[in-house]
Amino acid sequence: MVVSVADIGFHQRLGHMLDQLDAENFWTTLAAFLRESVAFDSWVVMIYHPDQPPYVIYEGDSDLIEDTLFNDYVQSLYMLDPFYIFSNGGFTPGLYRLAEVAPEYFRETDYYRLYFAHNVVADEVQFLLPLPQHGVLSLSLGSKRPFGLGELGTLCLYTPWILPMLRAAVQRQNKGWNRPPSTSANLEDRLRHSGAPHLTDREVQTALLLLAGHSTKTIALRMKISPETVKVHRRNLYEKLGVSTQAGIFALFMGSADAAPA
Repeated sequence: MVVSVADIGFHQRLGHMLDQLDAENFWTTLAAFLRESVAFDSWVVMIYHPDQPPYVIYEGDSDLIEDTLFNDYVQSLYMLDPFYIFSNGGFTPGLYRLAEVAPEYFRETDYYRLYFAHNVVADEVQFLLPLPQHGVLSLSLGSKRPFGLGELGTLCLYTPWILPMLRAAVQRQNKGWNRPPSTSANLEDRLRHSGAPHLTDREVQTALLLLAGHSTKTIALRMKISPETVKVHRRNLYEKLGVSTQAGIFALFMGSADAAPA
């Protein structure tokens, strides 16, 4: 077996990361390690929770992320995040690319235009790892350009040891990932208590899926109802909210149009 100098250096850096699992700088050490093989512009480590806002463990390259927009994400917009939505379903731990999890009209949504295009720009991959009783751990890498096949291949090659390393780091650094439910009103809460009369649960679900970029057909599949019923829910929620478009719903709840109909 022939071992190159590059191989030796790689394993030395890998060993150094293992030594840093319970250290504050583990996450920056991991990001620096990954950057030696894959170019990315921003990165964030979070824990997704199905019933409350995500817990941000580490926000890397924060100078490239607009604080106000990121705060909006953590408080409400996360509910429209394709990766967050995907993490709430059954999935195999691993590496996932935006194109794999985003709905067909994602890039036409206000969420994409007003948040994603500013803070992520072009492409995103995430290592997703379920943590029993804690949620789903996400290591997100954002790029101003699409990730290349070689870069994706490298990340896939790293996945079998990255996932156990992430799990070990969270276990060693556990600082109370089990938080009490958030009392701040998120987008779903605002939808649920808006409209005259208030939106039904089905209408809220329809609104969230519309805002996330799902078509009538995919909403019907997710909600296990007919496309005609989806259209009825959409017509009813538009009427109750006094809007005529998805952009109008988004403006109402993010304050971008002073709660005026589109």
